[in-house]
Amino acid sequence: MKVRLVCYEFGDGHNWILEKFARKMKENLLSLDVNVDIAKEEDPTADINHHIIYLNYKPINNHNDTLMITHIDDYRKLVKIKQQLEVASIGICMSRDTMNKLVELGVPSSRLTFVNPAHDGLIKQKKIIIGITCRVQTDGRKREKFLTNLSNDIDPNLFSFKIMGDNWESQVNDLIKNGFEVEYTNTFNYQQYIELIPSLDYYLYFGQDEGQMGFIDALYAGVPTIVTPQGYHLDAPNGIVHPFESYQDLLAVFIEIRLKHGIG
Repeated sequence: MKVRLVCYEFGDGHNWILEKFARKMKENLLSLDVNVDIAKEEDPTADINHHIIYLNYKPINNHNDTLMITHIDDYRKLVKIKQQLEVASIGICMSRDTMNKLVELGVPSSRLTFVNPAHDGLIKQKKIIIGITCRVQTDGRKREKFLTNLSNDIDPNLFSFKIMGDNWESQVNDLIKNGFEVEYTNTFNYQQYIELIPSLDYYLYFGQDEGQMGFIDALYAGVPTIVTPQGYHLDAPNGIVHPFESYQDLLAVFIEIRLKHGIG
């Protein structure tokens, strides 16, 4: 198959979004072994001439033309697209909403479809920052093993950790080994602590030993909490956003958070 991407901005030196669309389409079509190029005019020998965008397309000859359609925000554009689609094979809207509105305005539905714009992956997704501020005790009451379990069960592309407190080295190593970003301070530094708490997306506490003061600071900073429902945690009205008892409860919380943020 031979495809010509007709980009009317191509080569102007501005590298605006339409040229970016054209270049990305070419890159991906080449990966599918399609014979494709970009130019400002149609290629009458091409199997498809795809116009980016519809505005400068002149419906004189039918070279299996397809048209990228952006917003139609005045009557002149509506008249233009109706005339163009009498010749062009199909108009490809950027959204279902625009497609439906054009149909309501009299454009034949048989000449319309839509493809949502894609993300190019260059801007990286912001990870959800989970904070822990306590020390690990020798009797295991902080249930630090839960963190090792999480390092195996949640996605390092979605979550990162900020940890302050003694004796988390083993769990931090497990996180790093599994690809997580971790900021670890193995002693308590009050100035760093008061800067750390507001930087979190969620505050996490595994223990079942009456409560943890970081929970109170997280509430004051407006940071949602993932903590055990016991001790003075229970006395803070609406203070516990995500309660958990068992590890399976905790894992379910992380799944819920992932879905809430629409990621993964």
